[in-house]
Amino acid sequence: MRTSGTKSRTALAGVMVLMVLSAMGQNECADHHRFNCERSGDARFSMNGQSKSAPVQVGVPTELNIIVYRGQDYRISFCPDARVLGDQVVARLIEKVREPRTISDQVMEKQPVYDENGEPTGEYRDVTRSDERIVVEDVRKVLWDNQEHEMSQEVEFSCTSTKRLVIEIIAPGPDEVKPKRA
Repeated sequence: MRTSGTKSRTALAGVMVLMVLSAMGQNECADHHRFNCERSGDARFSMNGQSKSAPVQVGVPTELNIIVYRGQDYRISFCPDARVLGDQVVARLIEKVREPRTISDQVMEKQPVYDENGEPTGEYRDVTRSDERIVVEDVRKVLWDNQEHEMSQEVEFSCTSTKRLVIEIIAPGPDEVKPKRA
């Protein structure tokens, strides 16, 4: 009995260590920009509550949703860990917009055939009619793509209206594959 209790405590301690290490790894990602990125020389831009880092996987698109406010100036910079993600990331700023769209459907119906007196003949004919309805869809408009700007790793802009934006990032990975340690 005592042995199983010791094993349980050892297993519990092991799980707790893994949880702490996992939390430490997440914190490193969350604070990467605070300790590893070059700051802007422009006094208008400083770290604030909207300054964020995001965990990114090589080759997997990562999206960070933000709200930008009218009358504010913004600087978004990308500083990936080059050892893991590569020197540059592919980045796009995308605006989420809700737009109405009309959908037309062709509906086939059977309608009774009437004689000259307005009485049904017992026969039916196929009639096609159009049904239209309006649906609202989320449309993604690309506002900026660093592939069209020499892979720039930063962008500055001013907002004329409050918008929901998505920062989409794809990390290519390091240029050279490092051999695994034995």
